[in-house]
Amino acid sequence: MRVFLNLFGGVAGDMLVGGLLDAGADAKLLDPLLACLPPGEVQIHVERSLRQGIAGTHFVVDAKEVSTHRHLSDVLAILGTMPLTPRASRWAVSAFQELAHAEARAHDCAVEEVHFHEVGAIDAIVDIAGACTLLDSLEPTAVFASAIPVGSGVVHCAHGTMPVPAPATRFLLEGMPTCGFDLVGERATPTGVALLRAWQVQFAPRDAAVCHRAGHGLGTRNPDDRANLVRVELESAATAAEWLVEFRCLVDDQSGEVIGDALAQLRRAGALEAYACAATTKKGRPAFEVVVLCEVPQQQHFQDLMFRLLGTLGLRVTPLQRATLPRTVYTRQGEQGELVWKKRRYYNGESALKPEFESLRARALELGLTPRELLQQLEHFRE
Repeated sequence: MRVFLNLFGGVAGDMLVGGLLDAGADAKLLDPLLACLPPGEVQIHVERSLRQGIAGTHFVVDAKEVSTHRHLSDVLAILGTMPLTPRASRWAVSAFQELAHAEARAHDCAVEEVHFHEVGAIDAIVDIAGACTLLDSLEPTAVFASAIPVGSGVVHCAHGTMPVPAPATRFLLEGMPTCGFDLVGERATPTGVALLRAWQVQFAPRDAAVCHRAGHGLGTRNPDDRANLVRVELESAATAAEWLVEFRCLVDDQSGEVIGDALAQLRRAGALEAYACAATTKKGRPAFEVVVLCEVPQQQHFQDLMFRLLGTLGLRVTPLQRATLPRTVYTRQGEQGELVWKKRRYYNGESALKPEFESLRARALELGLTPRELLQQLEHFRE
């Protein structure tokens, strides 16, 4: 499942939380986060409301703190007390690090010296931690977004009156497509843009998709020029084929041990395929051709990893499509004990069943058999 963020009215942390809730994320996932904060200091409200006649979810954090004066280390310490999943934690930390770097550039100071005001308040911390928790629960394979409306005019903050977008927000927006310069008021907040950066949102065109569920996250204001909302769409590709990225490079100055270790690390990092073929390069030198396949959002990560692991000076990068069959993995008890099975379904309605090899090997060892012998015993198995 992938996520598409239609940033029609802008983007803010509370709008993203509201949109994810409206699209089906479970609000109960927020309770453990609030439980880590001082009792009675913070309350949340999930409200149904309208923006220019469009219904959606408005997420509100009611915090009792009057003033805020936190450094990045203070915010990270609060996040460290929250029971975030590894990916949600990584996203939340990254969002605040992005905010800190942008504020440091705006005020020409070190990151450690940055004083968080609005973005360091408890409500902003809850917005960011909550949005990361809810998105992670949807298990997205990729997150796409439309261009970001930024608005116009001025915004009033702890440092006084600032132009829209505010200086830190302007730095956060670097490299991202923006629009909506005629809209009145601030439409892209620092927390909203920081989350987009932390989630490594893709602004590239996406393939045809089937939308399974959509929800609207509402902003606090209700301007006349455009409905102040974000639409969150949960979708899948409309075809069986998916776009991937293939890397290839020739390595003639590394040992087989180095190549083997690199392939193992690439697989652990999530590569869909990672293998090497024997090759002969110029002057008859023996070499390895290393081939790696990954998902599009991971392209930069694997590109950097291959340069580091292999020491190569160049990579051939090719976008390609992969067609896959629907599959189901489940555990089943049989005469030979419990095994994990994979069922693949063909488009003509037929299906095939095969045991997962790691499960097969472990069970064979317990029974004193080889995987081949246990596989022969399972040939009669039918679902």
